[in-house]
Amino acid sequence: MRKYQIAVIGLGQLGRRCVQALRHDPALAPAGVVRRNATADDSLGDLPMVEHIRELPEVDAALICVPVEHVLGTARELMQQRIPLVECARLHGDAFVAQHAEMQRMARLYKARAVVGAGCDPGILSLFRAQFGLLLPHGHTRSSLHTGASLHHTLAAERVPGVRKALATELKTQDGTAQRYVYVELEPGTDPVMVENAISHDPLYLDEQTLVFAVPSIAALEEDNRGVLLERHAAAGEPSHAALLLEARFNEVELAARMMLAACRALPLLRSGAYSLFDLPPSMLWGESGNVAEKPWI
Repeated sequence: MRKYQIAVIGLGQLGRRCVQALRHDPALAPAGVVRRNATADDSLGDLPMVEHIRELPEVDAALICVPVEHVLGTARELMQQRIPLVECARLHGDAFVAQHAEMQRMARLYKARAVVGAGCDPGILSLFRAQFGLLLPHGHTRSSLHTGASLHHTLAAERVPGVRKALATELKTQDGTAQRYVYVELEPGTDPVMVENAISHDPLYLDEQTLVFAVPSIAALEEDNRGVLLERHAAAGEPSHAALLLEARFNEVELAARMMLAACRALPLLRSGAYSLFDLPPSMLWGESGNVAEKPWI
């Protein structure tokens, strides 16, 4: 089966994650990257890198991975060529509504197809918030974004001599076993083996397998490692006193890239227009396999 050829517009963190995800997708493939003023350091092996999308030989759709202020202009150029697109600009509330409306106007004018706000937030987290609101229509929602870390375990690691900063997270293996990952930024001259032994033998860590990794910068790691606590509580006076809770740890850029690819699978099934994730049935995000996608999840 021929893979859907996807151009990536922009080569920042999000663009690179999209390229990586496309390389391993069963239905999609990277057609190339569009980046102005590319340098030799931007090379992605055999993947074409061009300054304009017209230079790519075969493109079925495009992922817009540029700063938010350039999204509309980039989308206009693509729509004029009737190239379907997905974007995930970080806009909320009135700003998102206004951008969606402008995308819709352009899509109708040029008879193009687009999915807007298809990233992490807005994106998949927006869908979770909406479902919580659907289940508890009278109540309030609170979202708390934070680094996906265990504060108690992090502070214990930072007390080890030679550790400048630390970040402790917990992951589960495929068989459900909990593993503690501890990342440490060390003072110059500190022996990493000594630090690893000190952390592993701390009573706080003895109940789980602990893996210790020395990294150059905890701050850089925190930029990628995100968490969210999403809570929805029924309104005061509701007899059920119901509450819904979602807690997650994730790489925000990777999650956005995955959501963009899911939206991309829906593009061939759409008529001209600009769609948010709220406009799309979940089966569309599975593309041509949508007719069998519900069985594993229901």
